Amino acid sequence: MNKQHMALSLSVGVLGGVSMMLAGAWNVYEIWIGFIAWGLFFKNGGDNNALKMTITAGSYGAVVAGLFFFLSSNIDLGALNGPLWIAITVFALMMGTQVAMFSCAPTAVCGYAATAGYILLTAGGQMAQSVTTVGMSNPIVMVIITIIIGSAFGMLSGKVSSAIGG
Repeated sequence: MNKQHMALSLSVGVLGGVSMMLAGAWNVYEIWIGFIAWGLFFKNGGDNNALKMTITAGSYGAVVAGLFFFLSSNIDLGALNGPLWIAITVFALMMGTQVAMFSCAPTAVCGYAATAGYILLTAGGQMAQSVTTVGMSNPIVMVIITIIIGSAFGMLSGKVSSAIGG
């Protein structure tokens, strides 16, 4: 058995349990979005740069998804309202990945998808109206905080793994 893999498995497992406890105790953390960010942190390299990229690109995706909900709710483009606003905002999402701090397109797309999923799954999509509110009731804020926490758990699990696995 690979000692490093065992250490990482133990670290992620234990911290995953802690993460779940936080999700139950805090009203600012969605476990499934946190695990997406955690995985992206490792996919992005598992280091300080990966932490920054996961947070910035994932947050960028969350903001653009919020823009989709705002625009599609306030500017009706007729029978193709949803598809047209998706096309426009996803085009903008991908164009924005030319900016260095948002350049990880898969992470930006995951931030967009997690935000859309969170909004659509919460109160039957009624949360879409709250993308312009200030504070924790804004789903974009919730997703970004969760991305930050999930990425931090990724960083922490890597450090704990290194400490116990040598």
